[in-house]
Amino acid sequence: MTDHETTAQAAPGEQPRGDQRTPALGDVTTTTVVHRSTRRPTSWWQHAVVLQVRGETDLPGLEALAAEISHVARLGADAIEVHCPGLDPGAEPARGVVEEFVRRAHQRGIKVLVALAGTDAPPQTDAAAWHLARCTAWLHRGIDGIDLISASRPVPPLGPHAHAGIELGALHALIAEHGEDVILTGGGTARDRAALASHLHEDWLHITRDDRLVVTPWRPEPLRATITDAYALRDPVGAPAGWTLATAALAAPAEWGDLAHAALRRRHDAAAALMLALPGTAYLHLGEAVGVRQDGDVAAAVRATAAAVAAQKGRPDTGFERYRRGLRLRDELRLGTGPVGWVDSPAGTLAFLNREVLVLVNLGPGTVVVPAEREILHASADLPAPAGGEVSVPADTTVWLAVS
Repeated sequence: MTDHETTAQAAPGEQPRGDQRTPALGDVTTTTVVHRSTRRPTSWWQHAVVLQVRGETDLPGLEALAAEISHVARLGADAIEVHCPGLDPGAEPARGVVEEFVRRAHQRGIKVLVALAGTDAPPQTDAAAWHLARCTAWLHRGIDGIDLISASRPVPPLGPHAHAGIELGALHALIAEHGEDVILTGGGTARDRAALASHLHEDWLHITRDDRLVVTPWRPEPLRATITDAYALRDPVGAPAGWTLATAALAAPAEWGDLAHAALRRRHDAAAALMLALPGTAYLHLGEAVGVRQDGDVAAAVRATAAAVAAQKGRPDTGFERYRRGLRLRDELRLGTGPVGWVDSPAGTLAFLNREVLVLVNLGPGTVVVPAEREILHASADLPAPAGGEVSVPADTTVWLAVS
């Protein structure tokens, strides 16, 4: 889809199925373009998929990551992010482990980001000086960026945002010394739109992710509004959208309702397939694709994730292969730098075009059908076999359909 096209091969309709009428995707509709495709050359971080390691990574955890980095490469993520406040990367024994971890990641084409907050500084120290020195030590080990984790809400007279223990200007200068591909990132919450907007306009981070996909009710209208708002906030300042499902990965968000574990997992996977189809930068968590939860022990979580990858690899019905296919298609079809054009769709669904892909999310309680002749490129869950010239898309399922 070009920036000016408003017609697509998809539309809502109703088709009889016995005594019931099942919502069905029809033939022709119009779209509302809310984000233009990127036509100029882009940097890796503008459309990356970042795998975050939750919690604090100690030396055994970093050694495990270095040893098992291949599972990240197999999934197809562009970068891995760790939070290691207790490690001094310039001093032994951490130095050798850090250098090996960075070397092995880069060898497999994976960027390394390090999360480091000013509040990580030890008590009774100059937090800003400690933070800057620690960032310098990490950058000297060849990493590709620093993540500030999250900014606090504005507190007068500190300005739009307070970054406790961080000299943002000095950090910008430090990042600039290491080349255009080294980045500074962070997070905010979409619950406070004004604070997020000031964060985007004042802090000048390469990527600012927010939690809007999981603090928004699981319904078409509010999701459409919040995704539109993400681009409305970022496009004027040239910042890529930053998407995360962190809240859903930790626990069921209140906005999603009270769900049993299996239902939550299905909805989470549908949201992940939606997220991966959106332009911008997407964040996943270690173990998310294979159903491994991380509960503090990073080394144990890494080993469990590697074992799950080995068990699920090559089996099309597994979470690993579904996520892997989604990441591969996102890259091949250039969805990370594409446009977003909303498409009219059946009640209870959300649909948009990104380049030559129609993304359909069934958020309602019932089934939606699409013509069997439409090529389904990707689905967040297994779909029933076609019947009567139609393919049924169950509730809490996202599908990517070829437009041409």
